[in-house]
Amino acid sequence: MAREEHHPALAPKPSADELVAGISVGDIPLPDFISMDGAGVRVHVAYMEEPAQLLRFVERVFGAGAYFVGLDHAALSTVLYGKALPEAGTTRRPTVRIANALAAFAPERRELYKNAKSIDDGARCEYLFEPARLDRVVEHPLFGDPDENGRPVITGYEKQVRSEPTKLDADEFVAAMWTQGIRSGIDIATVRAAIESGHTERVDIAHRIDPTPGADATVQEQTDLLHRDDSPSILPSGKMDLGHFKNHFPQVTAGTCLLQKQPRRLGEAGLAIDGTVLEPDLPRDFELEEMAGPGTRIERTAKGEFLVAAQDGFLNIDKTTHQISITEKIVNREGVSQRTTGNLQLVGDEYEEHGEVQERRLVEGHHMDFHADVFGEIVSSGGNVHFHTNLAGGTVKNPGGVTQFDGRVSQGVIEARDGEVQAKHVEGSTLVAATVRLGRAIACDIVAEEVEIDEALGCTIAARRVRITRCGARRDTETLVTICIPDYAELDRRRAELEKEVEAIEKRLAEKRQTLEACMAAGEVKNYLAVATRIRDGGITLNEAQAAQWRQMTQKVARPLAQIQALRHDMEKLEATLAEPHEQLTELEVQREQAGVDIRCEVAQVVGEVAVQSAATPPGAAVFAAIETARLKQALRDTRIVHQRLFRAATGSFTWSWKPPAAT
Repeated sequence: MAREEHHPALAPKPSADELVAGISVGDIPLPDFISMDGAGVRVHVAYMEEPAQLLRFVERVFGAGAYFVGLDHAALSTVLYGKALPEAGTTRRPTVRIANALAAFAPERRELYKNAKSIDDGARCEYLFEPARLDRVVEHPLFGDPDENGRPVITGYEKQVRSEPTKLDADEFVAAMWTQGIRSGIDIATVRAAIESGHTERVDIAHRIDPTPGADATVQEQTDLLHRDDSPSILPSGKMDLGHFKNHFPQVTAGTCLLQKQPRRLGEAGLAIDGTVLEPDLPRDFELEEMAGPGTRIERTAKGEFLVAAQDGFLNIDKTTHQISITEKIVNREGVSQRTTGNLQLVGDEYEEHGEVQERRLVEGHHMDFHADVFGEIVSSGGNVHFHTNLAGGTVKNPGGVTQFDGRVSQGVIEARDGEVQAKHVEGSTLVAATVRLGRAIACDIVAEEVEIDEALGCTIAARRVRITRCGARRDTETLVTICIPDYAELDRRRAELEKEVEAIEKRLAEKRQTLEACMAAGEVKNYLAVATRIRDGGITLNEAQAAQWRQMTQKVARPLAQIQALRHDMEKLEATLAEPHEQLTELEVQREQAGVDIRCEVAQVVGEVAVQSAATPPGAAVFAAIETARLKQALRDTRIVHQRLFRAATGSFTWSWKPPAAT
């Protein structure tokens, strides 16, 4: 009959009490923070300086061929990776029970556990669970010849190995996986379920615990004024104006709190399957000073860190530098279009645009700077307008100030009747201004009081003062220069009317004077006036009888005296009336003199067909002021305006000054 050999390694699993005694403390030295008795294996956190101490103990247990029986895997993981340690400054120090006992991990049973497979770059581990079998040695007797009683005699034993089914153990599984480097993220419930099922299946036994990301430092808005109102504006009639937005450029007052900094929030560390701590990415931080542009300041209080407006002005947010500024001028970087701003009616004194102004878009303001190309309409109320790049097909209206173009002007219309226009290169455009100063002008229509051009080709120019360094034709179109001389006809007519009016008043005044002299020369009146003068000066003192006679004499000349008084009053009125036409005549004389001052034309070099002519225009009025801009080209080349042909040639030069005729 076969007998079973009882090898210690193959003996049945001992009880918990037997296990405590089965592993001696001398075999596995216990640190002072570990206690092991009938109550189980406990960790006294009070005596631990860091979780790494427990980690070294666990490695010592598994390295000595032992394992934890009745392992509380969650509790062990919690203490190993610092989750159970109390916060600094607290007095409560917990004791954590992590297992029932320690036991030897028999080599034969260790061989039951296969290698796990790492998947997805270590994000998870997979294990193939199969029915387990354990080899057991059984001795079979060997029989020789029967003895004298006829019974078989056992002469020896033959050892045979039997493979018997067994089950894996979750505690052993943890120990086996630990030696393979799988130390964290084990799903112990899944492992237990797979062992209990006894089926062959691949199971994810452990997962990496990815770090929990933190939050970057950010800002929280403290006022609605940071947002534009791009809804359509409402007309007085109550209808919506789709071309204008309500408030695209917000204004703030000094002391307005704009932003509050929200500090960054650190993330939580994760764990790789091998127990390595996976630190989360450090959230981004910033200094609020980096967002504080001109006109703002930083305030730090118990409530936090704030960005505050330091002055009244327009809010400007630079999307490139993320700076917030409060400026006296409006700064826009998005361009002017129906999508971004709509048409603009600016309330500020200064405006700076860094984006394109698209076609059919209108910008109305005062002082304006444009740093990108302009295709729309610009209207200034008389400020300085500076185009740092190009004007293409757009229009500019500016009654005063300086309109300056650093780039090219093509197919544009510029009206600045009382201002100055400066440009380096103008082509196919119409310019109307008080003063025009150009570098190169090609096929342009130019009307001004004064024109200075370095090079003009195929242009039509009308002005009172013209200076061109180089002038010629473009293709088949000559350059036509019209010098506007004053037309004195209206002045002369007005002067004649005033002189006639003066003559009539003086004639009436002379008649009144003659009548007055006749009245005063009459005998009684003359004597009365003489005596009245002496009495008034104190030369004669009247007694009562003389006073009575004087009263009688006064009554006698009362009517002539009244007539004399009326004549004097009429003469005063005529003299006052005469002062106005005399003053107007003086003004006409001054206007006549000023109208003819410094009218000249100078063309230093003629390099193509150039014609110069004079045209009579009303003195005191702007050149061709009565002609619409759209009709200037036709009006400037109308031969009916020609007063005198002064020059026509394809080469040479031309210099001419006008001398006013003597007044008639």
